[in-house]
Formats: sequence, C-alpha cells, structure tokens
Amino acid sequence: MNRRALIAIAFVAAACGAPRTPALPAPAATFGVAIETARLRVEAGDYPGADRILADYALRNQGTPDAREISFWRAMYIVDPANRTASVAQGIRALDIYLSSEGAIWYRPQAEVLRRTALVLQSVRQAQVARQVNGRDTVFISREEEIAALRDQLAKANAELERIKKRLANPGR
Repeated sequence: MNRRALIAIAFVAAACGAPRTPALPAPAATFGVAIETARLRVEAGDYPGADRILADYALRNQGTPDAREISFWRAMYIVDPANRTASVAQGIRALDIYLSSEGAIWYRPQAEVLRRTALVLQSVRQAQVARQVNGRDTVFISREEEIAALRDQLAKANAELERIKKRLANPGR
C-alpha cells in the first residue's frame, strides 16, 4: 500500500474509534418532536410539563400554522380526565379559543368532537354534584345558583319576620 492510503485508513480508523459525546436533546425543534415529547410527559402523568413543552414550542414558532395547531394539543391535555391540575371548564375554553382561531385548522373535527364530549362530561359531573345535596349541606354548582338560593332563603326569612311582626302588633288576635 502506498503512504497516502495508509494515512487515509489511519484517519478513518481514528475517526471511527474516537469516543463521541452524546448529543443533548435540543428543545423541540419540530412540530412532531414537540407533540411526541409532550405525549411522553402525559404518559408519565406530568401534565404541567407537557403543557410547558407545547407552550414553549408555540412561543418559539409564533405566527406559524404549527404554533396555532399546538393549541389543540394543549386543550386536549387540559380536558383529559386524568389531568388533576386543570378543569374540564378550562379545557372547553381552550377548545373554544382553538376553534375560533383564523385560518386552516387541521384538527377542527377532532376539536369539535372533543368539545362536545367535554360538555357532556361537565354536565354529568354537575348532575352528580347536584345529587350529593344532603339537607343543609348543600353543594352549589355555580356562584349564580348559590346567590339564587341565598336570595330565596332571605325572602323566606323576611316573610317569616313580617308574619311575626303582625302577630306581635295584634297580640289579642
């Protein structure tokens, strides 16, 4: 073998045998990587971590169609019943925001079905809460219902007070 061939083989052997430092995982550079990384976090039960990954991707790619679609994935994970850090109502709001965004929306049919499903889940949960009413330990579904119930109680108390006043005003009757 000639000298050049030996040098070339030596360089190739040295390059192949040199220890390589593993590449550190970069922030999600592509839409698919962001979605997959978030999915893995959700599988591990880390919903806030998944949301952070998706939110970071959306911020880095602001104004792109991919960033707009990230909001669907965030909403989907918010609605997930296994997510103990968010509520169904928050998920419905997030889906409403996604569905009201302008431009082509890739996941519109899925978002509409997911929103309807979340609304049913919310109504079922509210019906279960309503059935948990035991005497004076009333559980109210919303602030408006609580206010209405308090007004009703106040009206009854005022009516009773008026009846007592009339009775005291005419003790002989």
